[in-house]
Amino acid sequence: MSEPTVPFARRSFIKNRRPASREAMDEDTLSHFMINKQSAVPLHIQLKEQVRYAIMSGRFEPGSALPSIREMTAQLGVHRNTVHRVYLELQAGGLLVSRPGKGVFVADSLAERVSPREVGAVDKLIEAYFEQGNGLGVNPITLAKLVGQRAPSFDARHPIVAFVECTAHQSKEVAGDLAETFGVNVHHHLLDTLRRSPEALEPHVRHVVTSIFHYDEVRELLGGSRTRVYPVTYDLHPETRKLLREIRPDCRLGFICHDANTEEVVGAQIRERVPPGVLIGCANLETPDHALELIGQVDTVILTEPASAFCVKHCTPDHELLELHFALNAASVEAIGRTLLFQP
Repeated sequence: MSEPTVPFARRSFIKNRRPASREAMDEDTLSHFMINKQSAVPLHIQLKEQVRYAIMSGRFEPGSALPSIREMTAQLGVHRNTVHRVYLELQAGGLLVSRPGKGVFVADSLAERVSPREVGAVDKLIEAYFEQGNGLGVNPITLAKLVGQRAPSFDARHPIVAFVECTAHQSKEVAGDLAETFGVNVHHHLLDTLRRSPEALEPHVRHVVTSIFHYDEVRELLGGSRTRVYPVTYDLHPETRKLLREIRPDCRLGFICHDANTEEVVGAQIRERVPPGVLIGCANLETPDHALELIGQVDTVILTEPASAFCVKHCTPDHELLELHFALNAASVEAIGRTLLFQP
């Protein structure tokens, strides 16, 4: 999926190797990770994909230790914060666990692994790729660099991942976040466009990510295609959680959003985070009369971006308007990334 900045050696697929010494084990373990600082792919994405590959291909068994941040930093010549970020993101996704005083380990509960068949297929592809290059007089390292330079433009012309959401702002913003995480180009689409014409999806797209709220509908719309649909969940952004904690106990708060699903799920999260009795009610733009009625009962409105124009139009200068923001749930994104890695 991500830009092949460096090749994975065949030995990275061999399981249960037992080096004779700790020094040999460290050298063997670290040899699986390499960084190409001339690549357009961010360093942490390069390293994250290689660590994820090593885990999912069986090089690191559940419960086994990964190289320490200090070892990684010394081997790769990157800042310790780069390694630290990779380990934190993989912990958030459930692949790794941190044991204070001992280090970072592959999660014991890890169940979703790449099959030997998939690993073997990739191995054969890489082997054939290098053999053909050798026949042309091109060494493997040079060939890998050339492919790495061409990969982004090919990915842009032939996208395999798309993100679908109900609003243009959120669709574009989340698609950008997913592109950075997955290391591939992610096209963004509006749900209304897909409703009108499912054929609007680019022919090369094989994976569609959408909000858990729209998962069933998108899957039904694309039911006749080869495209696979994955649900992603959102969490309240840390700044939004902070804002809710600071709501005054004498405030009369209303929540207005775009649709009924968001009203139900996010409304419950807001109620849990504000003082008792503060949240007067919730409404959505699918029932605008109810939303207008709620505005008349409150002095503060917390709203989502799709409902902002409606609230600005109908609220008075005496109303305080607070915009709510979301963040992608790291675990749900990581689960999708594990699937995309070996199913192009």
